Amino acid sequence: MESNSGGEDTVATIKSIRTQLETRIQDQHATHLDLLASLQTLDPNIVPTLDLSLRFVSAFNRRPFSPTPPLPTPKKISHPPQHPPNHSVPDPKQLALVKPEGGDKFADESGNPLSVMRAMVAECLLQRVPFKAIDSSTVLRKLENDENITTAEKAAMRELGGDSGAIVAVEMALRSMAEDNGGLEIEEFVVGGKSRVMVLSIDRTWLVRELPEEPQNHQKRERINNVNESENLKMNSNSNNEWLAPRQMSEIWMGGGDPGMMYPPGGPMAGPRGRGMGMMGRPPMAPNSGLLPSQRQSTEEDDLKDLEALLNKKSFKEMQKSKTGEEILNIINRPTARETAVAAKFKSKGGSQVREYCSALTKEDCRRQSGSFLACKKVHFKRIIAPHTDISLGDCSFLDTCRHMKTCKYVHYELDQTQDDLGPEKPLKPPRAEYCSEVELGEPQWINCDIRNFRMDILGQFGVIMADPPWDIHMELPYGTMADDEMRNLNVPALQTDGLIFLWVTGRAMELGRECLEQWGYKRCEEIIWVKTNQLQRIIRTGRTGHWLNHSKEHCLVGIKGNPEINKNIDTDVIVAEVRETSRKPDEMYPMLERISPRTRKLELFARMHNTHAGWISLGNQLNGVRLVDEGLRARYKAAYPHVEVQPLSPPKASAMEIDSTSARSPFATESRSQFADPAAPDAGHAPEERAMAVDTDMTT
Repeated sequence: MESNSGGEDTVATIKSIRTQLETRIQDQHATHLDLLASLQTLDPNIVPTLDLSLRFVSAFNRRPFSPTPPLPTPKKISHPPQHPPNHSVPDPKQLALVKPEGGDKFADESGNPLSVMRAMVAECLLQRVPFKAIDSSTVLRKLENDENITTAEKAAMRELGGDSGAIVAVEMALRSMAEDNGGLEIEEFVVGGKSRVMVLSIDRTWLVRELPEEPQNHQKRERINNVNESENLKMNSNSNNEWLAPRQMSEIWMGGGDPGMMYPPGGPMAGPRGRGMGMMGRPPMAPNSGLLPSQRQSTEEDDLKDLEALLNKKSFKEMQKSKTGEEILNIINRPTARETAVAAKFKSKGGSQVREYCSALTKEDCRRQSGSFLACKKVHFKRIIAPHTDISLGDCSFLDTCRHMKTCKYVHYELDQTQDDLGPEKPLKPPRAEYCSEVELGEPQWINCDIRNFRMDILGQFGVIMADPPWDIHMELPYGTMADDEMRNLNVPALQTDGLIFLWVTGRAMELGRECLEQWGYKRCEEIIWVKTNQLQRIIRTGRTGHWLNHSKEHCLVGIKGNPEINKNIDTDVIVAEVRETSRKPDEMYPMLERISPRTRKLELFARMHNTHAGWISLGNQLNGVRLVDEGLRARYKAAYPHVEVQPLSPPKASAMEIDSTSARSPFATESRSQFADPAAPDAGHAPEERAMAVDTDMTT
């Protein structure tokens, strides 16, 4: 019997809830019609627009279409209509827990704890102006800190939260409000393993209805309604300051199961948590109504601003012209190599010569304060102690400007230029250029490259450099020439520390060549003259160069750098030789340079294939590929230019006997052996040794 009575009570409760829902649906439908009637006075086309949208949505969802029924006479509403007091929807999870003897704990009565809790939460959320996202724990903290909270509200919070705490009561109220009327948009998240609720947005119209029907809440309702209307006016005002009807999305359309609205609960217009989405996704009822500022139609002023911005934007051609102008200005403002060289002349040699005074003043005091036998590197002074000087009087206030220094009894000072005795300095042995290995001495090497951009640092050091640059001598020549600045900016200083350079010049290049030598760090020490002859050994009279006279000679400037070890006074400065191909210099230069600097590495710049000689490295853009036999140079070149093929594929190696025999005759045997010996090389017999001896014999002759 008890089970039957319990089932009858549950059925009665469900029927009561159903009746409440049906009543609420009818009230909402009537409210919608009243709202449409009031909006029709502002926009006469609102009903046809809604019907057209609903017809389209119905056809898309394959549902029957019901047109909007006739609208009632519009009536003035001072504030949003209130729901009947019995409107709360119980939690479906609580229906299974309903017991006949306990009654409906969450039935909508005046003392229902859930209704009280919802009213408290709604009032807390309405006080946030403007509204920002808030979580359930912050809502609970604000409620607990509220001084106006009554004893009944505290009791309702404790009763609804139970043993789990008041946070459960707040979250239950938030979920109930979101699922009931859609007045909140909430989101679940987890903090520290506990689930919490985040309120993302609110609908103030629905939250106002959660407040209880009491006289003291009337002013509060009016104030919140004014805030709501002002916010709606801000959102719905257009650029012409025309007022549009407030668009309350949650009231205009709800998926609550109204037969006239076509969508059952949870239908196609329902939100992610079953909450009604209102009119979102539909065409606007009127121009600009209910749209965000970024979604509104642009006005004439906005169009003018966009047009002005478009006209002010540079075209591609203007951007290219501007870029070209910037490059030209950069080239114009960039100092030339000659300007840089002239500015370097006025710089102090060795850097700034400004020195700081020592605070100890004298070297004796400096040594005493530092506890060292040597004074610091700063400027010091020494006291002038004359027979008439009285040290107890102190320093003279006039210092070195005193006009009575010969009789003044005060102490005077002068600059101390004495040096601390550090003992005899050991002379440093100057670095010398690297000397050729046996392989380099017997094989020619060359690199086809653009000397202006080639990495000179990978070549190493050389004892002799010879260059025949394509000077721009302002004449028509059968080859390309280089600008003056390109010649000055060549990285020749990286090729030599101690050695000689032989620079061929002609015409106006004679002065430019001297400038280049000075800028590269050389001092001109000699000048070689080549007297040109024809096949009959007569001086030519129809030379290719010369502006005023036909040139029958060429000059070779000799520059020296550092302290090279060379043989002096064994040759003359005049060479008489026959003229051959264009720019080909006499072969007598090569044995002469070998006699001046024997067994050193030698480099020729701007060379052609007829300039390649054994013991020389040739660089130029008219050579056939790359040929290197020195293992170290091959490795450095491949590291810098990995995609260039180097010949030969298997370079020859010097044998140990070749190195030992050569070292025995060389004045630089120790360094040559340490630098170029290859202990793993095979024994190649005596043939290379005989060749080396022949070379040395030629050198001596």
